[in-house]
Amino acid sequence: MNPHDKDETYIIKRKNIKAILLDMIAASFETSAVAIVWTFSEILRHPRVMVALQHELETVVGRNRLVEESDLSKLTYLDMVVKEGLRLHPVAPFLVPHESIEDIVINGYFIRKKSRILVNIWSMGRDRNIWSENAEEYFFPERFINGYFFRGHDCRLIPFGSGRRGCPGMHLALINVSLILAQLIHYFWYFIANGYSFVCKAKLPFTWFSNLNNSR
Repeated sequence: MNPHDKDETYIIKRKNIKAILLDMIAASFETSAVAIVWTFSEILRHPRVMVALQHELETVVGRNRLVEESDLSKLTYLDMVVKEGLRLHPVAPFLVPHESIEDIVINGYFIRKKSRILVNIWSMGRDRNIWSENAEEYFFPERFINGYFFRGHDCRLIPFGSGRRGCPGMHLALINVSLILAQLIHYFWYFIANGYSFVCKAKLPFTWFSNLNNSR
């Protein structure tokens, strides 16, 4: 677009580009950080899950090297843990607003054309009719053992939305969240002492961490 062209109705200026870039950065970093914090908190609250995840990491990766992105496809239990974390704690309670393109009746409810549709994925993830009687408070990654896809015909788990309005950064977010969680669980022991004190102990030599930082 030419900013000096008087016939142009809408002009994208420098401040508009900066605002778009800021939204993209905030959307990618903030949402991934929220997902990591909530999922890691659930892992700490459930030692059984932590032990199972550590066992998978030591079996697949071992203790002689660091977790890499290429290992993620082999870590099936980690994938279930991430899905369970996003089910209980989606980064936002609602998906991006949608708009109906025609009049329609769904389950007896009339939805007028041009209506704004807000999908409450927070309540969907805690619906006992979909998951289980203790779906609201029980962190149970094994419920995904048969496989659930974030995008597809099964809309019970859609933390990234679905269709053309789905999150374009879904794959990047899943890699970031999975890799960071895997590294945290693989490198350290975590436990809660006296019911409230958080304790963290390293499992691998600290020279590995310094080599990793120097390589980056």
